[in-house]
Amino acid sequence: MSFEYFLILVTIVYTTQMGVLLLGVRRGRDARGNAQPTVTVVIAARNEEASIRACLSSVLNQTYPKDRYSVIVANDGSSDSTQAICNEFVAKGTALSTFYVAEETTRAGKSNALAQAIDRATGEVILITDADCTVPETWVEETARRYSSDEVGLVGGITLQQCASPFSGMQSLDWAFILGAAVANASWGNLLGSIGNNLSFRKKAYDAIGGYRNVPFSVTEDYALVQAIAKTRRWKYLYPLDKKLLVMSKACPDLLTLVRQKHRWGKGGLDMKFSGFLLLAITGLMHLSPLVVLYWGKFILASFCVLVKMTIDYTFLDSILTRLDRGDQLKYFFWFEMYYLVYAIVIPFLALFGGTVVWKGRNY
Repeated sequence: MSFEYFLILVTIVYTTQMGVLLLGVRRGRDARGNAQPTVTVVIAARNEEASIRACLSSVLNQTYPKDRYSVIVANDGSSDSTQAICNEFVAKGTALSTFYVAEETTRAGKSNALAQAIDRATGEVILITDADCTVPETWVEETARRYSSDEVGLVGGITLQQCASPFSGMQSLDWAFILGAAVANASWGNLLGSIGNNLSFRKKAYDAIGGYRNVPFSVTEDYALVQAIAKTRRWKYLYPLDKKLLVMSKACPDLLTLVRQKHRWGKGGLDMKFSGFLLLAITGLMHLSPLVVLYWGKFILASFCVLVKMTIDYTFLDSILTRLDRGDQLKYFFWFEMYYLVYAIVIPFLALFGGTVVWKGRNY
């Protein structure tokens, strides 16, 4: 088969794949009632003095009844003023408690901090976010409503990033694309994962698998935990595309931090199920094939296939961001496509040959 025919085939397959994902986004996987379970919000923090004040202010300013939820911050070896800022909130008599994470020989990194925090949690539902995030005032309430059925054990949520430049904008669209694909797959009954800064689960489901301490170590601890709970086949899961659950995070400030983030995600993704690998393989070929055909001088064909790809990418992102009332981020679409082209080809090499993962001052 010539390169030209291969590119046409890849374009058709990619378009079909994205069409299925787009339909998945529109059909959704959501259900909510009026449940008000007790909730414990868990935050692992490591040297987050620049962000944690805004995070705690948002988490403690919720529409949910104050006697139905509490907040725990696990101070994971911070050497800055993170603890002092937490103490300010504790002194105000808020629902916040905080503790220093102890080192464990069987568990390292963020999963150790989360495990120790969940040990202290009293809520029926555990809700997790990161210290560099802010949440809407409806976050706890709308998450809790998804647990109206006793069969629901997991609820995921979307996180985007604060945009002030093409660099941060392209990162946010990347998150919208990846998490939108996760929402779509969940709607078809294929749970690929959820992001750990907007994730909740029923405490019973967590305890039933032995928690983080019984989950094989992964640099993407959120993915490992979600898959462990899903594999029991005991619990239903929801992945709502709802702006009332939308968490906002800070983008990576520089290229080195971004590369390290992608390295960590890629390394953690090596444990992904086959359907996830297939999705990534098709996406990688869709980015690589036009470059190969262009090299052989087929400019018109390569340009046409790239245009088709960009059109369906834009349509998919528009369906996600419009539902989240963040359509303004589409102004960074061109930058996202350039960024997407590079990392869709590079990330497999990073995952396989990138060596030790460096994140938050630790090596894994």
